[in-house]
Amino acid sequence: MSTEKWIIGTGFSRGIGFELAKVIKDNNYKIIHLGRGQCGFEDLFIWWDLLNPIKETPILELSKSLYGKSIAGFIYGAGVMPILGVSESNRAEKHLFWQSQGEAMRVNYFSCAEIIEDILPFIMSKNDSQSSITPFVAHLSSLAAVDPFPGLELYGATKSACLLYFQWLSRRFAMDELTCLSVHPGAVLTDMVNNVIQHSPADLEIVKIYKKMEQNKELIDPKKSAESIYKFLFTDSPMRNNSHGKLYLADKNEIFVYK
Repeated sequence: MSTEKWIIGTGFSRGIGFELAKVIKDNNYKIIHLGRGQCGFEDLFIWWDLLNPIKETPILELSKSLYGKSIAGFIYGAGVMPILGVSESNRAEKHLFWQSQGEAMRVNYFSCAEIIEDILPFIMSKNDSQSSITPFVAHLSSLAAVDPFPGLELYGATKSACLLYFQWLSRRFAMDELTCLSVHPGAVLTDMVNNVIQHSPADLEIVKIYKKMEQNKELIDPKKSAESIYKFLFTDSPMRNNSHGKLYLADKNEIFVYK
């Protein structure tokens, strides 16, 4: 088996994922990127539409590419924000609203779970015994999964579904077999947040919150966020180990505790 260490990931073409891929590459990992656009840091790119169910994806191409590789982990960095404002009178707009909710659930939860379930055998069996960290699966979650801002409840539902999947996964595998990590980056100045600010109805509470955070320069820089996430994912630490199956708040360097 090759001594090269590989990371499989999605969402590396922009935002936090782009910056995270750069840090991963700078630390001598090889990258397999699944997505619709390349980031420039990948060693292998497989075109992948996360809106499609697993049977309609190039999963066989991915599986073939994993043979003989030492897989350190999988990072699901992709995510979409559904339409936030719903029309109470326009049926066509309401249909688009619910279509976007279904697409968000597909991208933010189902595709993540389906990919993980298919590649688990490679992550578990191809691990480098000399690695300083346990093989891991991780996804960029959100505080909205457990405590959403007003207006993000349905987006939170998609993130909650994936968080619950990771909790279930953590009960199937012990932490020292496969570490299951859900990471809330914090409020980061990404295209997704900019899109909410610029294109969602101005009277929505979440738009007002984001605009105020932007004005007060409280939104986190994607590069800074990626650096803290990398350190958490790739460093063997009590915090990482204790985050198995829980929600890690990267902006506060603590584990979310239900009140």
